[in-house]
Amino acid sequence: MKKVVSLVASLLVSSAFSESAFVGFEGDYSFKSNLKIDSDKVGKAQTGLNLMAGYDFGLVRTYGAYGYDFKTKKSYADGEGNKVRLKWTKHSFILGGDYTPNVSENFKLLAGVYAGISRLKADIKSSEDSGKVNFNGVVAGAKFGGIYELDENNAIDFGYKADYTKYSKKYDTNLKETNHGFFAGYTYKF
Repeated sequence: MKKVVSLVASLLVSSAFSESAFVGFEGDYSFKSNLKIDSDKVGKAQTGLNLMAGYDFGLVRTYGAYGYDFKTKKSYADGEGNKVRLKWTKHSFILGGDYTPNVSENFKLLAGVYAGISRLKADIKSSEDSGKVNFNGVVAGAKFGGIYELDENNAIDFGYKADYTKYSKKYDTNLKETNHGFFAGYTYKF
């Protein structure tokens, strides 16, 4: 009998918890992914896709996400006048929290922060050197926008976000990245 009561209690608790759990995806467009490589600055628009899962507490929500920024390429002249061709992609694992007060029956304000780890994969070709290098770093960002609830389970998120990533020094190279742009996504709440 204890096993039956314990099973029923755990099912009730898990169903109560799962009612506000959510999953979703988000696409973003960064106007200019600005990489600062030592004293060189490289900027190019970049798109990305994020997969997320979390829990909505009503006034706030928390989530974990995996983000992938698609391949971007840019040619530039470095500080010594050498032509460099750079291609890069980025993978990120982040944790975030959003403040989501109701503005109307179907619309919520969204103001949030997020942080995590990031891995930038770079393919560099120049007259002096060529190769592939991976940089690991820490990312922190903020976003502001809205959530439009289509019904009790489906919602559309949209807004503006900005983040900064500081990568570990590698081969005597300092690498920093800033991004800012629009995002839009879909979430399904259980």
